[in-house]
Amino acid sequence: MSILKEGQLFYPTESLPPMMRDFIYCVMHATQANEALVGPVVISVASAAVQGVADVLTPFGTDMPTSLFTGVVALSGDRKSTVLKLACRGMEEFERGMEGYVDPEMSFRAWGSHPFLVEEATEKGVVDVYAKGAKSLFYALDEGGMLTRNLDVPALCKRFDGADIRNFSRTRGATYVADTRGALCMLVQDLTFSRMMKGDKGAYLIESGLLPRMLMSFASMPVALPPAPCSMNIHNHEFHERIRALMRDYKELFMQGLPRDKMCLAADAEHLWKQALGEWEALLQDGMWQSIRPFVRRAGEQALRMAGVLQWFTAPQEMIEHKSMETAIDVVHWHLLQARTGFGKLPQEALQQELARTLYDYLMRRAVKYNATATPRNTLIRGAPLSLRKADQLDMALDQLELEGKVGFYPMNTRKNVVLTAASIAAMNPKT
Repeated sequence: MSILKEGQLFYPTESLPPMMRDFIYCVMHATQANEALVGPVVISVASAAVQGVADVLTPFGTDMPTSLFTGVVALSGDRKSTVLKLACRGMEEFERGMEGYVDPEMSFRAWGSHPFLVEEATEKGVVDVYAKGAKSLFYALDEGGMLTRNLDVPALCKRFDGADIRNFSRTRGATYVADTRGALCMLVQDLTFSRMMKGDKGAYLIESGLLPRMLMSFASMPVALPPAPCSMNIHNHEFHERIRALMRDYKELFMQGLPRDKMCLAADAEHLWKQALGEWEALLQDGMWQSIRPFVRRAGEQALRMAGVLQWFTAPQEMIEHKSMETAIDVVHWHLLQARTGFGKLPQEALQQELARTLYDYLMRRAVKYNATATPRNTLIRGAPLSLRKADQLDMALDQLELEGKVGFYPMNTRKNVVLTAASIAAMNPKT
């Protein structure tokens, strides 16, 4: 029996631990934002707080960060900045320790605080913060278009992996910093994201491995449900207190140079993870999933990181329990379905059938609206759904509908006019 929920339309908020779930509903009530925006942001903030104090020991004996990279595409006015600010409220106390900081040469360890939320920064600026003692940063980008303008994409990929920093500069010389962590939450407007993905830049973001490291959410295409009631005040929610507590733990570790705690999988959690790993691998037999292969191949690692975040955030202990892994698999698979929607490409045969269905629905609606069973081809090029306004894709759809006996053409041997067949007209209105 499969443990992957193929038909997950809604963000799996109900699967999350009660504190996270309640906070998500509180933010939704306060901002009117949807779950596909709020849920990923909340988990991303939790990851940024956990990454500084705990790693995951994988079943293969290697250490893995609990850092998560999240990308949320939303419409203009969907309250992206407000949602991120509300979720990060518990981190402000740690950053306020920087007030009055005036000595640029002093180590952050001696000061007991450092800038934590990275909004606008260059790679050089980020390396400087790490070089002065910081061990954990959160790239909290509510204007994600700045990502490719200011930040170094290959360096960001290394942050995800917790790789050592080896930076060489003519002015600063060599900088080496080991054992750092970086989480990322990129919120971006849908039009900006479309521009980012056009041409070589979009291919680079995929091929560099940055986007496949992200848990993607297309909140610009929401399936909305009204939020459930929440039980606490959003400004005094226990979610903020848990973030503050984790940041205090991180402060103690980074000031004293102590190692992070390590979590490993309980036996039943490991069994569940391996089952999901096999099912994700099997998905690659399908052409639609194969087209987002880099995302699918990352799913097992993402589930380990996610399970570690959920466990340490709610009940910190050495063992990651079955429930944390079960929830992590649900959340990661939902994000995979989102990636398939946003980046997947249908095989030729499936694409032709999908275009044909879209065209047939359009022709049937148009026939009822205008009481006309014939449609000029140039009308389709101008007014049909966007996927059909290219001549080659329109012809693919027409070939399929002709094969199915649903349309014909007039005059004969041309495609100047597309005519619904008698069978299509009967299906539209059986009485005639």
